[in-house]
Amino acid sequence: MASCCSWLKRWRKPAKKVTLLMVGLDNAGKTAAVRGIQGENPVNVAPTVGFSKVDLKRGKFQVTIFDLGGGKRIRGIWENYYSESHGVVFVVDSSDIQRIHETRATLAEVLRHPRIAGKPVLVLANKQDRDGALLEGEIIESLSLEKLVNEHKCRCQLEPCSAVLGYGRTVDKSIRRGLKWLLSNIAEDYEAIAERVRRDTAKQRAWEEQDRKERAERVRKIREERDRKEREEAEQEERRVEEKKEVEEGANMPNPFQPIYNVVHEDNKEDKETGKGEDALQGGALDCRSKPKEDVESTKSGPADQAQKKSRKLRLRWRNNRVEPLRVEDST
Repeated sequence: MASCCSWLKRWRKPAKKVTLLMVGLDNAGKTAAVRGIQGENPVNVAPTVGFSKVDLKRGKFQVTIFDLGGGKRIRGIWENYYSESHGVVFVVDSSDIQRIHETRATLAEVLRHPRIAGKPVLVLANKQDRDGALLEGEIIESLSLEKLVNEHKCRCQLEPCSAVLGYGRTVDKSIRRGLKWLLSNIAEDYEAIAERVRRDTAKQRAWEEQDRKERAERVRKIREERDRKEREEAEQEERRVEEKKEVEEGANMPNPFQPIYNVVHEDNKEDKETGKGEDALQGGALDCRSKPKEDVESTKSGPADQAQKKSRKLRLRWRNNRVEPLRVEDST
């Protein structure tokens, strides 16, 4: 009866949520392995662009697998998912001997990350069905697997497999065995790993929020700087238009500084047209007819002096609108 009650409690207990990351180089067979575990045909699989998410039930675990693309330009986003992962599945192309050094460097980079170090890691040596594929011992040696897992304190399991041999219930037994090992190791220390995941996830979200604010601030400053430059350019263009307009207006205005002969010529022309020249001449003649001061003084001098002055002095007379010199002797 007691055993039945304990079994019933375990059966009613909600499934534990586990998040796994499926990583590795491009063309290693990650998507084929995920589809085989999910129960879909793993043949003719297109390369993953970005990531794909798969949810499935395995025993008492509700498993979410993130299949991340393995291209060089997309590996930088892997670390954004490290905080949510309870474990890692690293897929190796056993037949690609030329890239085995790149595979080792990538695996070392994953294991040394602070949000991965200490978590269980399953290494799937895929494509064992091809000729020339590395054996289990050769892969361990080529990847320096023992050194890496001891250095970063990660529990590790290597499983040689072939993802295209089957799917669903007929999936490769090595894949099924490796997945079972990974979930068992997570279950042994589930509370500690789950707490670590919550803590790392909170830090990741805080960092993403801060990064989002910083990006928004940078975008705002860039927009303000762009608007300021546009305003300055508009003001400069407006000033150039005004200056050009002023220059054109100045070119059309007559020059106030003209030669003196032009001014005199124009004044004489206006005088002839208005008749002011005649008035001026008449006024000048009348003034010339007035008795000068010297003549008044000459009456006070003697007769000899007066005769001498009269012989030398000229007077002006007005005749027919002309002023002619007139000697004193002639006037007498």
